[in-house]
Amino acid sequence: MREVRAASLTGFIEVSYYVGLDPFELLRRAKISSRFLDDPENRHAARPVTDMIEYAAAKSHCDAFGVLMAECRSFASLGPLSLLLERLPTVGHVLNALNEYRRLMNDVVSLECIQGVESTAFCWIVAPGFQRRQTIDLAVAVGYRILTEALGGRWAPEAVHFSHQSPNNLRIFQQFFGVPLQFDSSFSGYSCATTSLEARMPAAEPTMASHVRRLLDLIPIAREHMPVSDATQRAISLLLPSGAAQLTAVAANLGTNARTLQRRLALERTSFENLLNETRKDIAERLLITSRQPLAFIAEMVGYSSTSAFSRWFNSEFGQSPSTWRKAKVR
Repeated sequence: MREVRAASLTGFIEVSYYVGLDPFELLRRAKISSRFLDDPENRHAARPVTDMIEYAAAKSHCDAFGVLMAECRSFASLGPLSLLLERLPTVGHVLNALNEYRRLMNDVVSLECIQGVESTAFCWIVAPGFQRRQTIDLAVAVGYRILTEALGGRWAPEAVHFSHQSPNNLRIFQQFFGVPLQFDSSFSGYSCATTSLEARMPAAEPTMASHVRRLLDLIPIAREHMPVSDATQRAISLLLPSGAAQLTAVAANLGTNARTLQRRLALERTSFENLLNETRKDIAERLLITSRQPLAFIAEMVGYSSTSAFSRWFNSEFGQSPSTWRKAKVR
């Protein structure tokens, strides 16, 4: 299951309004919780996200939708990875790090370097089944913004390439990139003089880069093929506070349907109901022990609309009220 960060939807709300669409209606149609957008590091199945962007572009007749979204992105939107990139010595090192740590961003695109003596091409490789126009445009545009901002405007490619044909509204592309554009190209990405890869980063600091690498390696990223039960529990944790942790909503978060999710969980000898209850118990225990939040807040965090309903559930699971249990654990 391929995933993307919530940061990949940066600008989606603004651009949707700009082209005359209701972004929250689009989110509901895609079965993506609006709470997913609360934290840029939240992760979601990629398919519903990319399908929603493609649908929005088609519905609004705006074939520059992905580029407009990229206008809302900044170097900092990369999250912790931005701390490393700005400390690396050259453009070449930045491009290599973007691919090395690509899974901190998403599982859909990767960057491949084809280096020659005089010129070099950087190609965005899109995962099978995701090679669609807005996905490609968003990757190319965000990558361009990251690279040019990281170098403080001191570097730009000689040309930006797209494998698709020229858009109807070429002006938006020209204004965003500001360098020659080549459509119907053999790849999507950037071409530049090989010598330009040695352009120095203004804030390069090898020692700091080394420290940041160690920190990045500590960030928990799901394996490429994580157990469905692990992904399900993570989705439940995301949806519980909004009261939307129902089977259909969790399945949509994972890019599948309820029946398929139940079947896959059965193969792992568990069920949605078991995972929902275990996730609730884990969150309730941690909040009761590590925080001083009132029971009403904790009830909401585990998906209950009232303290009384939460207390009844807690008592059935732990054999005592949450207040009594907390007093016994926190001394």
